[in-house]
Amino acid sequence: MLAKDYPFIYVDPKSVSLLDLARRAARAEISILITGASGSGKEVLAHVVHESSSRASGPFIALNCAAIPESLIESTLFGHVKGSFTGANAASEGYFEKANGGTLFLDEIGEMPMHLQSKLLRVLQENEVYRVGSTNATPLDVRVVSATNIDIKQAILQKTFREDLYFRLSGFRLEIDGLSERPLDIEPLARLFLQKHSRDAFEFSEGALRKLLSHTWPGNARELENVISRAIILSPGLVITSDSLILDDLASDQLPARGSRVTALDTEPTFSSIDDLSELLDTNVSTLQGAKIVSELKEILEALARNRSRAEAAEDLGISTRTLRLKLNKFREAGLPVPRAYARA
Repeated sequence: MLAKDYPFIYVDPKSVSLLDLARRAARAEISILITGASGSGKEVLAHVVHESSSRASGPFIALNCAAIPESLIESTLFGHVKGSFTGANAASEGYFEKANGGTLFLDEIGEMPMHLQSKLLRVLQENEVYRVGSTNATPLDVRVVSATNIDIKQAILQKTFREDLYFRLSGFRLEIDGLSERPLDIEPLARLFLQKHSRDAFEFSEGALRKLLSHTWPGNARELENVISRAIILSPGLVITSDSLILDDLASDQLPARGSRVTALDTEPTFSSIDDLSELLDTNVSTLQGAKIVSELKEILEALARNRSRAEAAEDLGISTRTLRLKLNKFREAGLPVPRAYARA
């Protein structure tokens, strides 16, 4: 079953159960927190909640909290009055006001700066918003649905996310499993992406379907869509074969085989030094792609070891702290031995 025009397939029993739960939660006026890995379909599920609620005729406004510069996110959320800051040449309503009568979806809520979390909490508690530079409150009638791919409880322990805001946002919690955990969704979702990216009547060979079903999909539906769009370009005819399916860099067939010393992660690995970790990582790396991935991971872990914080390590590497965290999480999901303290950083 497809939720309206949104590319989330509900065929696997886990997905059917999640859809039913989302629709039941939508009928109650309660905030909802959606958790799940990147690319698993959190915004699509937020659409389902909106369309299944009494607010379906109202606006659905989405904001990616990680995509807005920190200097602009406050005025983006709450709006501003003319002259409230340099460049504010006209008054502007924020996303809360735009979502009045409907649903505001806050994606990647875990990336919101701490100083804005207290302001967001006040808006949610008071059901009113003050534009930046204004002393006049605007009453709100907005349902907030938020989403994150990080461990919020761990973020609370690390003092990067407010506990009171978490409880305000998580009136009801929905968790999306990764694509590999709902395998019956893979084939129909792949066929949906075929239709989305081509007007031609493409089909899959049996070998292609086997390859799709055997892949671990660390990038979830987003990775699957990328693979299918590439396959359409690479396929010489209207049959997608296994040779046309070029899997992404952290695909399971490009990494050391699961079950080797490198990827046996049933227990948390411990290392007395970076040299010990390097020796472990180098074991059984038989492909060029695998060697490149391992080399990047070693470079990152070495930067973490020689710096006092992950922010300093990210600066040392020339990347953002968010990119550093996402890379470590992706390495771990792919089966490489990343200590949990680093993977959750």
